[in-house]
Amino acid sequence: MNGRERRMWLLTWREFKEALEDTDLAILPMGVSEAHGNHLPLGTDFIIPEWIAEQLAEELNALIAPPIRYGVVTGLSGYWGSMSVSENTLEALTYDVLTELSSNGFERVIILNGHGGSGQVRAITNAMKRAWRELGLRSLMVMWWELSSDITEEVFGGSGGHAGVDETAMVMVIDHTLVKGDMEREEIYRLRKGISPTPMPGSILSYDEGFVSTVPSPDKAEEFAKKLLERIKSEIEKILEGWDRQDILL
Repeated sequence: MNGRERRMWLLTWREFKEALEDTDLAILPMGVSEAHGNHLPLGTDFIIPEWIAEQLAEELNALIAPPIRYGVVTGLSGYWGSMSVSENTLEALTYDVLTELSSNGFERVIILNGHGGSGQVRAITNAMKRAWRELGLRSLMVMWWELSSDITEEVFGGSGGHAGVDETAMVMVIDHTLVKGDMEREEIYRLRKGISPTPMPGSILSYDEGFVSTVPSPDKAEEFAKKLLERIKSEIEKILEGWDRQDILL
């Protein structure tokens, strides 16, 4: 991380106050602890957003808020190490954190959410809407694997999934020692319309026929991560520019 320290929790209060004179933008990484196959760590869903935040904070002139590492886990709750809070708890916690960021001088927040469960997304979305209505706080949520589905297809020749090639590539780039072997075929469960198990009978989840069931090469992983960061930065900048226009026009 070049230049100014961007992680709020490593700043003194005076350093934090000084940093706020130059930005009103915060990044809030969020994720959960849950099973990710036999080859990825339980913390994959927060490890990736935290890394993305560190790569983009300086370019976006943002400060990184202390991450939220607990969330709503349902489908993978049958595996050791998967830990959940209720949807109501996550919504309340997210709203309270947004409130505190607002009271500390932030006017815009980027939420980097690493977990796509419906309860997780619903809780965060509800908190964002409430923060806008009650605080006038602008926020956006990035779910990187959805934003990059076409990049996954381009780089790997197929689709990702839970503990799939896209998540594996990102963990590999962050710390290759965290990728522990290949995907075990018997751990892969293909979700299909018309049948829905709870909990899931596999910890690697495929959503379509194009699922790539192999661990990528380091070169492909690097290529994917680079293109992903460019995509996220570009899309965030479009939103920030739109908000800036609103401030001028309204």
